[in-house]
Amino acid sequence: MAIITNLEEIMKEKGYTLGKLAEEVGISPVNLSNIKTGNISAMRFSTLEEICRVLECQPGDILKYQETTRKRVIPLFLDYSGTTDLLLKGGAENVKKFFESVIAMQNKSKCEVQITMITGSAFESAKSKYKLLDELAGNYGLPNLFDGAVAEYCGFIIKKDKSGKLLTLDTRILEKRSEIEKIVSQYGGVISSEVTSLYNVGFEDITRTDLAKVSEEVDRLIDSEDIETVTYYDDYGKEFDIKPKKHSKAESVFMLTKKLKEKYDVPFVIIGGDSQDEDLKMYTLNKDRLKKLDLRSVFIAPANIGELGNYDKDIIVGNWENSDGIAECIEKLNSRMKVHEDGGIEL
Repeated sequence: MAIITNLEEIMKEKGYTLGKLAEEVGISPVNLSNIKTGNISAMRFSTLEEICRVLECQPGDILKYQETTRKRVIPLFLDYSGTTDLLLKGGAENVKKFFESVIAMQNKSKCEVQITMITGSAFESAKSKYKLLDELAGNYGLPNLFDGAVAEYCGFIIKKDKSGKLLTLDTRILEKRSEIEKIVSQYGGVISSEVTSLYNVGFEDITRTDLAKVSEEVDRLIDSEDIETVTYYDDYGKEFDIKPKKHSKAESVFMLTKKLKEKYDVPFVIIGGDSQDEDLKMYTLNKDRLKKLDLRSVFIAPANIGELGNYDKDIIVGNWENSDGIAECIEKLNSRMKVHEDGGIEL
């Protein structure tokens, strides 16, 4: 349950800016901004009265009562290229064990687990891999388990019904659009109509050598130290993306976690990967950042990461020699998870 504010809409309707209304009401713009965004626990009747007088409205036009039943969600960010690939190679029994471990976590925590694949793949490749895993989850009675996939190279979150951008278009790329089109058209390439915030360029038929060549030509055209092209060539797609160098898997995890926390009650965050370098950074680079959001993060690593798991109790290591290592990690997490009567979760 919550009291929400409709002040911003009323201000727009009446043609008031924040500064103008604050001046006429007699409060600071900062305090008025907090009222507008709902970032307050109380408000004086005299302040509410002045706002209503200036805007010529009723208190009920500004304040609304709304039921808030926030769903409890545990996000699991799962690297595709190593961890999920390992899972799939284990065969049907291994996949079944993984899904059973997820169901056990949901039952014990009374939370919904939502998996987002974090993949270095380009757009078309990531779409195909996500579809495969989503169909598998549906076969095991978990149609909503896979919440999406992040095509990290092109900065997009792929969903069942549509794709949404994580990053906005850099103007330096936009300015070169027509010149980029001229280069890629010589090789039969097309800029994806689905990816419009950053450029994903796909090819029906191109050799790996020519793909590298056209990518290098576009790199030279843009000529920027912090923008790069990244090629991807496999059975799922022959393509390259144009992306900011600073964008990474770790950054994607943090951006998505912030969005999830705005929407759901998030008890903690699980991050999974098999690499000592890139995947582990999804956890290490975000641990302190997530703490500032009042979130605890756990890294599950069904991989041989040596002694890395010894110094941090929130790194849980499975058995790399066994392809069901990822399920083993989740089972270990389940065994140490304590759920209190009030719904609180202790790890």
